[in-house]
Amino acid sequence: MMKKIMSIILGILAVVTIAGFFFFRSLTHAETDLNKLDLKNLSGKQVVSAELLSKPLIINYWATWCAPCRQEFPEFQRVKEKLGDKINVVVISDESKSTIEKFKKNNTYTFDYLISDKKLNMKIRPVTVFYNRKGEAVKQLIGTTTEEEILKIVNSMK
Repeated sequence: MMKKIMSIILGILAVVTIAGFFFFRSLTHAETDLNKLDLKNLSGKQVVSAELLSKPLIINYWATWCAPCRQEFPEFQRVKEKLGDKINVVVISDESKSTIEKFKKNNTYTFDYLISDKKLNMKIRPVTVFYNRKGEAVKQLIGTTTEEEILKIVNSMK
């Protein structure tokens, strides 16, 4: 009888674990294949992945309504200032052009703002993805990050 109860408990735990994995993934999964992203800059020009991959790339998926996203922007700005032209830092939102332009006008961040024509498949933001020069996603962070963590990841990509 005890073996049967343990088998049932283990079965339930396995189901809950698997379901939890897929649920969490559905909340945070970002489209990481750069060729599948449909991106435009604020001037309306289509941006192709090859333009972004001349150096290691950091993409931060964000929204103006996302307080944690806005909270971590100074971290990305400091990284951009430290690394200069050794890295591309891009922020992508699926909000309207006017919403992004208003945010940009009221802030002094110097990274590139891009707009996804497709709705981003994320219910949680921010999500940050690090790409090597080949366009391969090498690391994905969910939630806010720090300058130190970003620099550590970028330095490990070399």
